[in-house]
Amino acid sequence: MPELKIPESKKIKIRELSPKDLKRAKDFLEYINSLIEEEAKILFNKKLSLKEEKEWLKNTLERIRKKNSVFCVAEDGRKIVGTAQIAMGSKRKTHVGELAISVRKEYRGMGVGKCLMETLLRLAKKKLKPKIIRLSVFENNKIAQNFYKKFGFKKVAKIPKQIQYKGKIIDEVVMILDLTKD
Repeated sequence: MPELKIPESKKIKIRELSPKDLKRAKDFLEYINSLIEEEAKILFNKKLSLKEEKEWLKNTLERIRKKNSVFCVAEDGRKIVGTAQIAMGSKRKTHVGELAISVRKEYRGMGVGKCLMETLLRLAKKKLKPKIIRLSVFENNKIAQNFYKKFGFKKVAKIPKQIQYKGKIIDEVVMILDLTKD
């Protein structure tokens, strides 16, 4: 695993989501709601309820069981500090995995995202075997776009006026990682 630039007091562990996490729905809820509260550049804009979070966890674990998804969690002790998922498409898009990744504000820039991404891509290649990994990113999130480029993602589209963020309507950038070239 790559080296993390984290103070000695913090021990970050990256692992796969497991059925035991159903008992930790409150921890996952606190994590996602902290991102929403911060107005992080994610699509969620309203805090979730515990019921919604439990349902999401059940659905995600079912997708993992059916080998349609991989999901990683980064933790500092018992505190969730990052998550990453690749969920495979359906119908004529079963070869395409949709990627989502997020890291808690105070843990950004320490290598947590890099470790999450490396772990997630390795798991996806082994368990899901996607041919394409796709993601969407806010056009004004240059830090994220540069992060994805380091992993080989290429910008393939800019779709105008797709995202409402802080009172503005901004463009969505679509990036893909083509694994058929490996």
